[in-house]
Amino acid sequence: MDCVLEETVKLLLKKAADSNSFIRQDADAALDSMVQHCTPSRCLHALLAGGLNDRNKVVRNCTAQHLADLVTKIGAARIVSGGKDIAGHLIPAICQLAQDASPEARFFGRKMLLFLSAEPKFNKVLDNNLATRELAAIRKIVNTVMTKGLNNEPIDPRSARGRRPQMGNETQRGPTLNREPVNNTNRWTQTVADKNQYIEQLSGLMGSKDFKVRIQGINQIVADSQNNPKVIISNIHVVFDAISARLTESNSKVNLHALMVLPEIICVLEENMAQVVNTLVPAIVDNHLNSKNNPIYCAAVRAIDALISNLDNTHLLQIFCNKAKFLNGKAKADLIDKVAAIVTNIGHRKPQMMKQRVLPLLWHLLGISTHSSSIHNLCNALYNKMGSELTECAMSQPLKIRQTLNKILSSLQ
Repeated sequence: MDCVLEETVKLLLKKAADSNSFIRQDADAALDSMVQHCTPSRCLHALLAGGLNDRNKVVRNCTAQHLADLVTKIGAARIVSGGKDIAGHLIPAICQLAQDASPEARFFGRKMLLFLSAEPKFNKVLDNNLATRELAAIRKIVNTVMTKGLNNEPIDPRSARGRRPQMGNETQRGPTLNREPVNNTNRWTQTVADKNQYIEQLSGLMGSKDFKVRIQGINQIVADSQNNPKVIISNIHVVFDAISARLTESNSKVNLHALMVLPEIICVLEENMAQVVNTLVPAIVDNHLNSKNNPIYCAAVRAIDALISNLDNTHLLQIFCNKAKFLNGKAKADLIDKVAAIVTNIGHRKPQMMKQRVLPLLWHLLGISTHSSSIHNLCNALYNKMGSELTECAMSQPLKIRQTLNKILSSLQ
């Protein structure tokens, strides 16, 4: 299909805005299949040519969602280290979507920026591919999503493609929503039709006005992750967008239940969780790591610990460092301690990552406070891995920071 993608995708994107829901779903399914099976660079050019500048916001929303799927498939490292063929076209397009008039297109544009921002070369790629007048606005957006996470996300991100779940009234939905979680491992096969059905059913559960039904939706995810993890992995962004929405809602019972089951889900999905940490971590730490409700706080800590235990910690380091800079209270101290633990875990095999991501956090912390035991723990962890190189790196910092660091290291010896 590569040789005819551009014309095909242009037509499919138009059909994704059709008034007939069945046509929209089939067009969306075809675009899904394209992203999964066609050459990524051809998919990229076809999506940008077919929908980036379309006047219809539904077409732009659909383009943004499939582009986000494609970015995840290509991988952040390949994008930022790639040449003009990928980064030169993709970066300006993502930045355009991040400022789009449509909230859905903006959401997916900013989600892609957040995904790419974890790469050390990201800022250089922005400099190389954006005009100077655009850089300030984009850097402000990147800083916002890195510190505050993705806010105002669609309840069902796939609805941004022009497809809404069948909401109806509560009486009509009752038989579907009130059933027990299904444990049949063959319940959802990997056909496009079943994938669409799963997304719509999950969206109905997780978006219900009845908090008990929302909890039931969370239980359904737990059951599916244990009995048929492939269905969760194939829909991982949609699933965790829905979980993050439940973590950030106002009902504390739903918050607590979602936090309590997260370790179970994480233990099953393991490295697949790397795709969604930039969505999930802000939802946990921003809303619950400073909670005065002790069960919620403890559940949030257990969820973070589960991520550390089940993922390669390199996937967590950037988001933890970003959050540790801007949080306050016990959440700040907790995340600094988590960063110190990660340094202990991976410092011997990722020395450059320590310098690029952890040292900026340390200099920031030393510039604002010296009395925190968590800062002492971080200094100790870094010194154990870097030795005298830590003080050598500090030579480029202001005198106050160097003096504070030397004082802390002296007290540790």
